[in-house]
Amino acid sequence: MMQLIRAEFYKLFKSPAYGVMLALSVGVGVFFAVFWISRGTSAGGYQMLPVMDSFVLFHSIFACAFTAVLLCGEFSGRTMGMGLLCGLPRSRVFSAKLIVYFVGLLFLLTTVVMTPMAIMTYANGFGMELTVQSCMEVLEQMLFFWLVSSALGGCAIFLAMATKNAIATIGAGIGLVYLLLMMTSNYINSGVESYYPAKYTVVYQMFVLADWEHLQKGLFLGVSLVTLILTLAASVLLFEKAELK
Repeated sequence: MMQLIRAEFYKLFKSPAYGVMLALSVGVGVFFAVFWISRGTSAGGYQMLPVMDSFVLFHSIFACAFTAVLLCGEFSGRTMGMGLLCGLPRSRVFSAKLIVYFVGLLFLLTTVVMTPMAIMTYANGFGMELTVQSCMEVLEQMLFFWLVSSALGGCAIFLAMATKNAIATIGAGIGLVYLLLMMTSNYINSGVESYYPAKYTVVYQMFVLADWEHLQKGLFLGVSLVTLILTLAASVLLFEKAELK
């Protein structure tokens, strides 16, 4: 299993496409930091954390593009089933890919968040006193961000397993997120209880991370975990039944 994981990490970090996406992650972060500094904002690095966490569409685009490169690229290149030729069970092959996938995805999205946070800290300070309590709060926010990013990744994996096509995965993923954002904008202040399924999607909960103090953490955790578990379970079933050539 460890050899499989090492091989997958080697392929990931040797991939020119992943290098380009990392460069874009840094570039997006630098762009926003320069934009805020040019407008004379006095916000510190800590204030950038929830703001960058809530950029749903950016994170979704990166997640879908990363999934298209890592998974759909193997379908189109007919390399997905090479590990099976060595007599390895599908469960091990897919598990190794999932481990590397989530490490690579979270590193990519964390780069988008941490780059402007670091620049704004250098320019205006961190924005809060560094104590054990404040450090734990930052860690908690990052854990919530990683959880919802994993849920978005689970959705992207399911789309990749279902379509086996990079363009379809990116298009369907971004379209789904855009639809959920539209639902959020329509129902966020409606006060209509029957619209809770629409209001409390993963994307909605990620959106309100910008208002960290009012985040419904229990609901956020529940929706994110259920989304991640269900999408991964469905993806495993699709992978088990897929024809890999």
